[in-house]
Amino acid sequence: MKDYLQKNIPKGWKRLYLKEVAQVTNGKTNSQDAVSDGLYPLFDRSVFIKKSNKYLFNKTAIILPGEGAEFVPRYFSGKFDLHQRAYAIFDDDNKIYLPYLYQFLYANRHIFAQNAVGSTVKSLRLPIIQNIQINIPPISEQKKIAEILACVDEDIEKTDEIIKNTQKLKKGLTQDLLTKGIRNTKFKKSELGEIPENWEVKKIKNSGIKMIDGDRGLSYPKKSDFYEEGYCLFLSNKNIKNDKFIFDEKSFITKEKDEDLRKGKLQRKDVVLTTRGTVGNVAFYDNKIVFNHIRINSGMLIFRSDDDLVPEYLYKLFSSHFMKRRYKDMVSGSAQPQLPISSLENISIPIPSKVEQKKIAEILSAVDNKIDIYKQIKRKLTELKKGLMQDLLSGEVRVKI
Repeated sequence: MKDYLQKNIPKGWKRLYLKEVAQVTNGKTNSQDAVSDGLYPLFDRSVFIKKSNKYLFNKTAIILPGEGAEFVPRYFSGKFDLHQRAYAIFDDDNKIYLPYLYQFLYANRHIFAQNAVGSTVKSLRLPIIQNIQINIPPISEQKKIAEILACVDEDIEKTDEIIKNTQKLKKGLTQDLLTKGIRNTKFKKSELGEIPENWEVKKIKNSGIKMIDGDRGLSYPKKSDFYEEGYCLFLSNKNIKNDKFIFDEKSFITKEKDEDLRKGKLQRKDVVLTTRGTVGNVAFYDNKIVFNHIRINSGMLIFRSDDDLVPEYLYKLFSSHFMKRRYKDMVSGSAQPQLPISSLENISIPIPSKVEQKKIAEILSAVDNKIDIYKQIKRKLTELKKGLMQDLLSGEVRVKI
């Protein structure tokens, strides 16, 4: 086994093998035993919990997948079924406090992947799990450590639930706003379905939106042209994720090389769509982004609106589920999926008045801001949990009993 624990442990602590303090057993159930409407959870290698009409155990356990790329333990109490290549860990005559053991194994879950065997599919064998070493404080300290970490887990789960509920609200709200608008009472039939009477429907190519493809061909900079510092930020579709720009993979090119590029330079309020590879991701170049000079690669498309369209509305529209379904329907190619520009420009879009466009964008932006705030809270809580696990499970910081 690889050494993953610090050499010294605090006075009064022990370091024992897992088999000395807990029982480990695998399940007996096969994948075909899963049923969609089963009465009991069935745990296997998947992160998704299946269902079964029978149960093998009725107690509190730590569940560990026996195959896969990641071996993330989960804590469960009650009746459950277990796949033959998954493991359940039970306490052995109260030799260890199981919630503490769960937190320790979760914090050190990387050791499972490090010691798993196999090349194509990584697997855990029973002896591997049994011979993992555990830091064991006195039982009273185990309970206090587990209590502290569980409190942070609870806050993370509550925050995650708020995020999911708000995202669900946004999806429904977006659908309503892009089809019914705000306080409209009269509607008409259109090729998009029923829409407010004062709205228009236009194809993108006839709506006043300018479509600009990214730089391509001879203008594409070579790897030797990239610098850590320079004049212009050059982005590929890898720099758009979750409908936002990300800059962790940024590269700069010099001012001279920037001048050689023919097109694809962003202006503030541009909407960008990925059209090759991972297609259908959308981003908005607003004033929150600090970079003043950005160009995009081929496989990305700029939508630049005229005075009759509110750019923020376009961004919300083009990143909506309504539009994403349209992108999916028109994808061509299998090895390298693409969105043909000729198909994109013929998409019909709903166009409210400028006043209503602005209001729709403001409402959806407010919901997005709430989601972003809670995502920041979740990140901070996750970092807090990581630091607490390091301090408490190693004994570097002792809890008061």
